[in-house]
Formats: sequence, structure tokens, C-alpha cells
Amino acid sequence: MSLAALLKPKSIAIIGASDNKARIGGVPMDLLLRAGFERVYAVNPKNDTVQGKAAYKDIESVPEVVDLAIIAVSADATLPMLERCHALGIKAAMAYASGYAETNEAEGMQRQDALTAFTRRTGMNVAGPNCMGNANFTDGIFTSFGQSFQPGEPAGNTALLTQSGNMCATVFRMARRAGVTFSHVINTGNEASVEFSDYLDYLADDAATHAAVCYIEELRDGRKFLDAAARFRAAGKLLAVYKVGASEKGAEATRSHTAALAGNSAAYDAAFTRAGVARASSLAELADLAYLHALGTKSGTSKIGGSNCGVLSISGAAGAILADALALAGGDTPTFPKNVQDGLAAQIPGHSMVSNPVDLTGNIVNSNTFLSECIRLALQPDEIDVLLLYLPGYFLTQALEQLELVAATTHKTLIVIDTFATADQDRLAAHGIGYFDDFDRAARAISAYGQWRKAGGTAAMHKSSSVQWPVIEAGRAALSETEGKEALARFGVPVVTDKLVHDRAEARRAADFIGYPLVLKLVSPDVAHKTEYGLIRLGLDSADAVAGAFDEVMAKAKAMTGIHIEGVTLEPMLTGGVEILAGVTRDPVFGWMLTVGLGGVWTELMKDVQHRLLPVDVVGAEAMLRALKGFKLLDGYRGAPKADVAAAAKAIAALGEAVLAGGDALREVEINPLLVMPEGRGAVAVDALVLLGEAAPEMMEKAA
Repeated sequence: MSLAALLKPKSIAIIGASDNKARIGGVPMDLLLRAGFERVYAVNPKNDTVQGKAAYKDIESVPEVVDLAIIAVSADATLPMLERCHALGIKAAMAYASGYAETNEAEGMQRQDALTAFTRRTGMNVAGPNCMGNANFTDGIFTSFGQSFQPGEPAGNTALLTQSGNMCATVFRMARRAGVTFSHVINTGNEASVEFSDYLDYLADDAATHAAVCYIEELRDGRKFLDAAARFRAAGKLLAVYKVGASEKGAEATRSHTAALAGNSAAYDAAFTRAGVARASSLAELADLAYLHALGTKSGTSKIGGSNCGVLSISGAAGAILADALALAGGDTPTFPKNVQDGLAAQIPGHSMVSNPVDLTGNIVNSNTFLSECIRLALQPDEIDVLLLYLPGYFLTQALEQLELVAATTHKTLIVIDTFATADQDRLAAHGIGYFDDFDRAARAISAYGQWRKAGGTAAMHKSSSVQWPVIEAGRAALSETEGKEALARFGVPVVTDKLVHDRAEARRAADFIGYPLVLKLVSPDVAHKTEYGLIRLGLDSADAVAGAFDEVMAKAKAMTGIHIEGVTLEPMLTGGVEILAGVTRDPVFGWMLTVGLGGVWTELMKDVQHRLLPVDVVGAEAMLRALKGFKLLDGYRGAPKADVAAAAKAIAALGEAVLAGGDALREVEINPLLVMPEGRGAVAVDALVLLGEAAPEMMEKAA
């Protein structure tokens, strides 16, 4: 999909153009004329002229087939006007009108469905509806009815892409105050035709754009987003996002504001990790990430290589505050090597802290070379990515020339923090020196940006499995536990040995054969969580105990209505391992998502889980385990034997392979627990839940 006609048109018709420069149809006319855009045509049946330009009675009267039609008419009139534009051969349009799916009402939904059907039928690229319009600062093209984007603003290399018109203007102003300049500002509206990732794909190829900062409420096409993000990463372009809807109330607000349901926050986190995007925690941080990316270089790529910071401060308290803020945000203040500390101690009188952070004391006012030598020493260690200097007010004024001299000779970035907010920002910017007036904001932005530079994205490579799922008869919604474990075992998931039995005599014989102690469970595809219904018995140590448990469980099951009973299963009661949960669910935006967590209270109460999009290989699965807060339980906590993490990772990766092989035939697959035995003794799936998708029977039969 080429968006050149939409974002870089050579000719524009404004349908509903107004003489009033404050009205929706008047603002873009005014902006384009003031920007010197010549081939703009006003369409207004009531006026002979609009803002000094000849007006045309209808779109058919315009003397050329324009690249872009701006539709500034009501929602009811928009689709008929689009049909007329299409008949003339116009390839792109922008629909300002609201009253579509964002209303969450039937009439609005129907309008949007009709508009979407039109674009699919005709191939016309339609921005919106419910769209504020765009600004192309590189080429001086303004198609917005918002007043925030004015001709004369300097063009830059950062693009702003948002799903909210108001947030578009808000982030733009925040970033402009920090000195960020823009190539494009784009508001996507309801995305009935052109969706968020289409714009992102265009910007990945745009030579004038070196970074994109994005406000996201909900993505329509997760895979397209991941592809575009990978192209940003490969080109060395920053892609920073602020995703709203992480909280229950935030999700509720976005549902009422846009035409989309707020997606699963965990899935977005997993997607952003896979794509290697920078995640902003606030709108201000989104602007700060753009600022850092362009800091100190004409190429639009910051010299900041990571989030390890050296801190020089005229106040020991400020140094401690910065160190804390960096640690909370995921950055670090590594201890300086001894030779650096010795050099700093020789410069700083008294017994100041020199390990990092460094307390400069007030001595900087007494020497013209003192600060530059301290900076030189602090920048020496290879692990230091950026140097933060707390120099408020007068101290910064005194130190400015020394800072400028050092900035001209180092390949690393200097960032000043002046809480008095008196700094000459233009002068600092001219020498490539960064500036913040707030400790926390500086720490969050530098940490997020540095982590993005260090992290990289993960490739989503997957080789199709030659193993197939078993044939399953039509009409089933789930597999029984026994069937599920047997199916997963085909793909290399180690499963506990069990025996399906159908009467108490068979249960006694099987128990003597397997050995004690035993676990007895009901086998039914209609009961996913057997513990909740009292359909499991543990620690059975004799044939009599097994027979009694069989009778109890079967009696309970037969009292339940609407379930199919296959029998009960007997399996050894394993002890001595660590329980973990590994499950895969289908996210509606991004597809299959793997969740791994420690079993029991850690997963349910502490929410100690990790999420990744499939595919996940053995290395990735082990990384997920090691990222858990409770990983120490697998790593020999308090003298306990280390668990077989490698075997667990192999089993988790095999689970992912099984789900990818099942595809649309599956809805959800979970192993709970996966018992991880002591190192060298492997891991084993004790229980398995396999829920089937609507296409399950047909898909399974074809696979077989």
C-alpha cells in the first residue's frame, strides 16, 4: 500500500472548504496557503472564492484529478462524496467526520463497516474517519484542521504517529519544548482503511524520518506492526511507543474513546520486547526518547549506547537521588575502577564520594580546569554510556565553557540536570549537550533509551514441525488430560507415565503394577480444573486406598451433569521438584503468546510470570525462566538442589512447537504443573489442558 498520495500529495482538493479560518474546512485551507502549497482547490457550492482562491461548485469541476481529497463534510455525506471521488480516479482521501465506530453505537458501527467495504472494493486509501489530519513538515504540506502544526516550524527527522488527535498535539508540544523537530505528524483516526502499521511501514522507508514516537490505544494488525518494527530496527531508527490501556480503567476508557477494545497488556509487552521497540511510561517520556535519539548528532542517532551512567554532582544528596532514580528505572551507576577513583580523589578536596556518584562539592567555582578533568576521568571506563552532571543555576553558568570543551572531544554524551531551570538550552544543544530540569524524568528517559539501544529485537524464525496432531472427531471443545499429554508427547514434551482405568478392579491391578504412592484423577474433556471439583486424590499408598478413591471420584463425577466420563487415570506421585506453569493462549492482535511462571502462589497471587510471542526456542525459554522474580527457587535457594532448568526450557520450547503445529485447531494449551526435577533428572508434565478451536476437527483430520 503506497501512502504517498495521502502523506506527500502534489495536489489537494478540500471538499467543504470554508472562508472562516477557524472552521474545520477553513483551517487546512489557511495552513496550505500560508505554507505556499499551490495546487490546492476549494470545493464549496455556496462561494465563488474561498480565502482568496477560486472555489468550485463540486469535485467534478476541479480542473485536475487531485492526489488527495480532504472530506470536510458530515458523516452521512462522507461516503457518497468518496464514491464521487473514486469515480474521478482520486486515489486517496481524508475523512474528518466523527460519528462512526468510536461512538460504540449501532449506527456508527454500520457507517464504518460501509466505509471499510468501500475502501476494500475500490482500493482507495482513506485516512480516518474521525481523523484530525496530518502535517508533513519536510515538504510543507498541512492537511490537519488542528492549529498546533503551523507553517514555519522547522523540519526535523522525528515522526509522531498517534491514534488520538488531542494526544498528537500534546506530545508534539512537549517534544517541541525539548527542541525536537518533526518530519511528519500523523493522526490515524478510526483506521477504517489505512491502519496504524501501514503508516509505520511508510515511515520505515522515509529517508527524512530517523525516529518515530507513537501513542497507541489498540493495534489492528499485530503481525504487520512487528514487520514494520523490524524494519525500523534494521535501519537503526528509533521506534518508541506509549501504550494506553494497561489498567482496567485505562482499557475501559480506550473502549469508549476509539473503535477498538484495548488489547491484552501482557501481549503488547511481549510484542514490544520481540520487536525491540522503546517503551515509554508516559507521554513526557515519549517526547524525551525522541529528544535523546537526536541528541548530539546530525544523523538523528544518539551517541548514547546504553543506560550505564556516570554521575557528577555538586551535591552528594542529588547524586544519591539520581542513583536511586536510575536504579528504579532500570539504569545503573557502575562503580568506577580504582584508578579512576584515585584520579578523582586527587582532584576533589576532602573526603568526598568518588566511587560513582561523585560529589564534586562546590570546588568547581574555584578552578577553571577542575571540572573538565573530573569529566575526563569519569568518561574513561568503557562501561559508562552517558555522563549526568547535576549543575543547577550558577554552577552551570560557571562550568559551561569546560563542558563545551569536553563535549567537542568525547564520543559519549553529556547531559546536564539543572533543577533551577535557568539553563541556556539553545547553547547546550548547539554543543550536543543534553538537558533536563528534573531528576526522575532524566533517569526514566535515559534508562529507557539505553535499554532500547542495548536490547535489540528477537527474530521470529520458525521451522515447521513434521510431527502431526492426532485425528479428533468433530464437535469436541477439548481433549481429556490423557489425550492432551499423549498429543504433547509427540512433540517432545516429557509427560508423566499414567494408566487409564475404567473400574475399581482394574484400578487395583494398575496400582500394584505402577507402584506407590499414587495420584488418581478423573479423566474428562469437559472438566478442565479437576481440583476445584474434588476429582483428584493424592498420596494413595495401597490398592484399598486406590479402590476407595476410585469410588469417591466416580460418584462425584456421575453427580455432575453434562460431562463425558472416560475413567480415571493413575500416575506416580512425584516429589522433590519445583512446579512451574507453561501455557499458550491466542491473543487477538499478535497471535500465540507463551506464558511461563512458577507454580502455586507465585503465579496466582504474586503474578510472577513472563510472556513471549511464539516462536520461542530453548534459549528464549530459559531466558524467560531466569527473568522470573522467583527464579532462585529453581537455582538452589537456601541449599536446595538446583533444578534442571535446561530440561524445563526444552520442554517449554517443545510446547510452543506443538501449539504452532496445531495452529487454528487449538484455542489454548497449558501444562500445569511442569515439574522440574533436580539437575540432571529432567522435567515432566504432570497435567495438560488442551482446548480446541472452532476449526479443530477439520484441521486435525487434515494434519493426520
